Amino acid sequence: MSNWDVLVVGAGQAGCAAAWDLAAAGLRVAVISRAQSRAKPCAGGVTEKALARYRFSIASVVRETVSTLAVSHTSSPIRHLSARARFCVMTERSELDALCRAKAEQQGVVFYDTAGLRSLHQEANKVSVQTREGQRFNAPWLVAADGANSAVARMLGERHLRGAMAIEGCVPRKNIRDYPPMTLDFGAIRGGYGWLFPKGDHVNVGLYVWRHGAAAPERSALQRYSLARLGVQAEHVAGYPLGTWLPNTRLVNGRVLFVGDAAGCTEALLGEGIYGAVLSGQMVAQALLSSEPEMAYPASLAGWREELHQVTRLGQLFYGLLPISTRVLQSRLGATLVDGFAQGLTLGQCKRQWRGAQSSKG
Repeated sequence: MSNWDVLVVGAGQAGCAAAWDLAAAGLRVAVISRAQSRAKPCAGGVTEKALARYRFSIASVVRETVSTLAVSHTSSPIRHLSARARFCVMTERSELDALCRAKAEQQGVVFYDTAGLRSLHQEANKVSVQTREGQRFNAPWLVAADGANSAVARMLGERHLRGAMAIEGCVPRKNIRDYPPMTLDFGAIRGGYGWLFPKGDHVNVGLYVWRHGAAAPERSALQRYSLARLGVQAEHVAGYPLGTWLPNTRLVNGRVLFVGDAAGCTEALLGEGIYGAVLSGQMVAQALLSSEPEMAYPASLAGWREELHQVTRLGQLFYGLLPISTRVLQSRLGATLVDGFAQGLTLGQCKRQWRGAQSSKG
């Protein structure tokens, strides 16, 4: 049995962000994560606002720098929206996670690989975890960073919530005649979009549905989209849920605090999750350094919770008005959006900036 200041379950973007900050503050931190699991499916786009949150450079894992976004709908031609500067970089999620783990280890975080959790118990002043291998861990607090299908949440009896869904694969660049820019094809699937993300030696291709039940992003649908846009079927196909329920869930259960997809920190309109993961990881670390983490953490994420509430409403409007909303996005609004992303703004901030510009014109 080992005793720690904080336990973190999950070694993705949220878990590593929390662990890095906690260890940098001098706490003894153990991260428990699945061993030899397949790489986490993730489109791997990191926006400028997310880049600004990292405590270290991720330049070594950047595969492409993006300043132009191609937007289309099945009923309209492609329109290219160019920002004045970079607004996104492309990474491979496995490489990004490995870098963040290495940086956390440099801060003194200790990682334990496991086949899964066997039990979790809470007491008045501690949380106890046992892995399937029989290892036991104790700490005053546990950070649940284990994704949208959180095992920690299930063990605590938290109700299962449904968010967005995505499926993706990759196509080697050598098999593609025309190497695409970053592309969003709205209407490629009902209630969502298809994407093409260029990553140097391959293109990441996928389908996103903004809320569970809108449509089924199935393998056959992805392959049809890949054939139509790239002329070849995708390889290494995997589907996955995204947590978009932050506006409707609690963040704390006793001495367990939820972050990232486990907390529903992904925005629903476009499905960007990395920013919310890193943000929530850093906010939970800040809260755990305070005298009342269970109060401080929800307060620190209140702004992001409200942002995601507004973005969810925007998503309902946007996808409900397709294809009209795509044509609006292809107009000056889209150019304002990518410029806002280049400034490191969130979707909500971009929307407010655009409205301010329209008001001043009036």
